Amino acid sequence: MIALNSIVSNTRRFIFPQRGPDLNYLNEYLKYFDHLFSRAGSTDGFRFLCTILRVEGITTGHWDAYVEAEEAALDFSQMLRKIRRRNKYAKRALRMGLFLYCHSTEMSAPYEIIANLLRCCQDKSYKMYPFDHLIRIEKKAGDPFGQRFLPSSQKKIAHIRELAAACGEDEIGRIFDGFFRSNVRNAFYHSDYAIAETEFRIIKGGRLGEEAIKLNDLADLLARCFAFYSAFFITLKRVRQQFASGKKFMKWPNYEVLELLSRDGELTGFKVHFPSGTNAFWERQKYKGTMGVNVMCDEDDIQLMVGDLDKYRAAEGWKVGGKPFDEYGTRYNRIGYWRPIVFLRDSESVQRRAISASKDKIVQGCLFYIYATGHKAIEFAIKSDKQLFIGEKYAEPRFFVDKQVEIQVLGVTDSKKYLYDGTYFLKSDLPEEVKVGTERIKELVSRLAKKKKADVKYRLKYQLYADFGQKSEEREENGKKIFTISISMDDPRSTLVTNNLKIFPKTDWKIKEIWI
Repeated sequence: MIALNSIVSNTRRFIFPQRGPDLNYLNEYLKYFDHLFSRAGSTDGFRFLCTILRVEGITTGHWDAYVEAEEAALDFSQMLRKIRRRNKYAKRALRMGLFLYCHSTEMSAPYEIIANLLRCCQDKSYKMYPFDHLIRIEKKAGDPFGQRFLPSSQKKIAHIRELAAACGEDEIGRIFDGFFRSNVRNAFYHSDYAIAETEFRIIKGGRLGEEAIKLNDLADLLARCFAFYSAFFITLKRVRQQFASGKKFMKWPNYEVLELLSRDGELTGFKVHFPSGTNAFWERQKYKGTMGVNVMCDEDDIQLMVGDLDKYRAAEGWKVGGKPFDEYGTRYNRIGYWRPIVFLRDSESVQRRAISASKDKIVQGCLFYIYATGHKAIEFAIKSDKQLFIGEKYAEPRFFVDKQVEIQVLGVTDSKKYLYDGTYFLKSDLPEEVKVGTERIKELVSRLAKKKKADVKYRLKYQLYADFGQKSEEREENGKKIFTISISMDDPRSTLVTNNLKIFPKTDWKIKEIWI
């Protein structure tokens, strides 16, 4: 007696006779996809965005096989539920379940998205068709184009295994092993099977010793398959919804602003605003197709067209719709991190601007941070031998009506030091206000230290003049004294700004005790 759940309902309602194992499969796959999507999203955000949107060329009208596959699966599931209510149609239910199994494992979009997620994990470019190298083309005389033979699901999974092995995600291969059987698919699609009392029998295409599959084993195969695709669709939909409900605008380090587009509570596209006033736009709408302007879909990546290069290079500052884009209450680093500032323009001109705006060296460093990131804030880190406050977060004013200072606990080091990550939020980038901010930070840290009678040190994260992160050494060689200075490349105190974090030794940039 076999039945199955709707793989697109997102309700997690299973209708197999034994509910426990099926829900266990779903939870197992949900946990893995949560990990895979999170890891992929933590690398290159734009490539991840293209992956979950399935960015491709422009289409007019309904040409989306993914939508059709979802709707077909829902239709088949509803039909199967009706059949399942009548126990005397067990074979009919099994055949319908096998049809849905074959339909699910043939869907291209999940394989393409998974392949691009794994490419994201390796910091590789987004590919519209990640399996295009597996396409076989046969040409005949007089036919300049030839006939295209698309790769089978088996070949796609094999390539996914290769991508997974390259980034330590072999778990996805094990999951596919749990439900994908090409012999079951081939037997059903080619009418090369028979359903006996307790077995699914493959007549001609079965390997020796694999001609028969117990119905209980087949039921488990189907359960794993439908749990897998349920988990995939649930996770993908949840991620798109999170993007739609989260921050709408994000600044990029080249005076560009990414705007996320959404409809009905779900992410549908993006628009990139360039400082010269132009933009690049792409969106997918259900049943209406894909639309785009200044987006070029190459075989190996997505290219954004900025328009007049001279105007683009000469323009300064972040803009949306040609008007300056200002944000307040935001910061550059995630809590607990201290990265060099990634800036793709001329950083020396920004330094000169900061130096000309103030004679105070501390203020100059803060202004450089503001000019190069667009965030009106001062970030600082604290180290203390005692706990400075109760709870995970300290803020002034207390009730966040006009939040200015926020300090968050990071944890305790092996040497029993408490680490904190702080932010002072500014209302403008005026040097006078920045100066007041640095003084208030100093006063606040002093007050907390005095209250707890603690030995406290703090440091503003970004300064133009490095005084740490380097080591000096004097030694004698061949009777001569040699003086050397070494700079740690993975220390943000000695590396203020860069145009590419990948040039540094591998580091997570989490705040370390020695940096304070």
